[in-house]
Amino acid sequence: MTAPSRILVFELNWLGDILFSFPLLRALRKACPEAYIACTVVPRYVDLLVNNPWINYVHALSDTNRLTSLGEKMAFIRMIRREGYDTCFLLKPSRTKALMASLAGISQRIGFAGKGGALTRVVDRPDDGIHRADQLLALAGAVGITEADGTYEYFLSDEDAERAGEILHEVGGGLRRMVALNPGGNWIAKRWPREYFEKVASSLLERFSDLEVMVTGAGKDRDLAEQIVRNVGGDRCYSVAGRTGLNELAALFGKCELVISADSGPLHLASATGVTTVGIYGPTSAKITGPRGRGRNIVLAKHVDCDIPCYVKECCRDYECMKKVKPEEVFEVSAGILSGK
Repeated sequence: MTAPSRILVFELNWLGDILFSFPLLRALRKACPEAYIACTVVPRYVDLLVNNPWINYVHALSDTNRLTSLGEKMAFIRMIRREGYDTCFLLKPSRTKALMASLAGISQRIGFAGKGGALTRVVDRPDDGIHRADQLLALAGAVGITEADGTYEYFLSDEDAERAGEILHEVGGGLRRMVALNPGGNWIAKRWPREYFEKVASSLLERFSDLEVMVTGAGKDRDLAEQIVRNVGGDRCYSVAGRTGLNELAALFGKCELVISADSGPLHLASATGVTTVGIYGPTSAKITGPRGRGRNIVLAKHVDCDIPCYVKECCRDYECMKKVKPEEVFEVSAGILSGK
C-alpha cells in the first residue's frame, strides 16, 4: 500500500470514544510526519480536536440520515474531493460515510468489518475483551503501523486556561487544593448515587481544611450539581455545571489534585489531562473502557453475579453493581491520595 499523504479520519460520536482514538491519531502522525491529517467529527465535539498537534484540521459534520441532511452531505463530499484526500479511516462501520468517501474520490478507504460495502480495506475488529483504544489502533495496521502506545493525552491553549480561571473566579473557587466530583452521565445505569457523592464531599471537606470541592457537569446536570452543593453546604463546595465548554472543563480538571467520577466522558477527559482519577465502574468494564491518561488512574468496582459489561437502560436489580461501591471506600482511597499515599 502506498504511504498516505492526505488522510481523513471519520471520528466517533462520543467524548470518551473520541479520546480513545487519540492514540491512533498519534500513531498516524508518527508514521506519516509529512502527511496532512484531518478529522471529521460531529459539531458538539469539534473542541476536543482543535488543539490536537497530531492533526492539521477539523471538519464538522452532523451524524444524521434525515433527508434534510442530504444537502450537507453533498456539500461535504464536494469539499473533501477538492481537498484531495488519498486515504480515509472510518472508526465505526458506516455505509454512508464509506460511500461519501468513495464519491469524493478517496482511493484507500479503511474500516472495520460490518458495513464495508464501499471499503477498500476491511479490518477485523479485535476481540471485545481488549480496550477500545487498542481496538482502534488495529486500523493503523492497514498502513503498516504495528506498534503504538495506547495511552491518550489532551492539549489546551492559553486561552482555555484563562477562561477556566475566570469561571473559578466567578464561583469563588480556586483558593485551595481542589477536588472535582462529576456526578452526571448520559447513561443512568452508570451513575453513582447522588447521596454517595454528597457523603464523599462532606467527609473530604471535614478531613482536609485546605480543600475545596468543585462539582462539574453539563447544562442538563445543573440541578443535580446544585442539589449536591446545597446538601453539602459551606463555601468550600460549589458548582460549575453548565458553565464550561469542553476545553474549559479540561483546564479546570487540570487544576485539581483529584477527579472522582463514574465511567463517563468527563472521567476520560480528566484522565487525559494527567490528573489523578478515581473511576467508579459498574455495568461497564474498566478493561474495555477504563481511563488511559498518563496520570494515576484508580478504578473501583465490585463483583456482582451479572454479565459485565451490560448495556441495559433500566436495571432489574436496582443498579446493584454501582451501589455496591460505597462512599466510605471512595473516601478512604481519595483521602489517601490527598495525603500523598
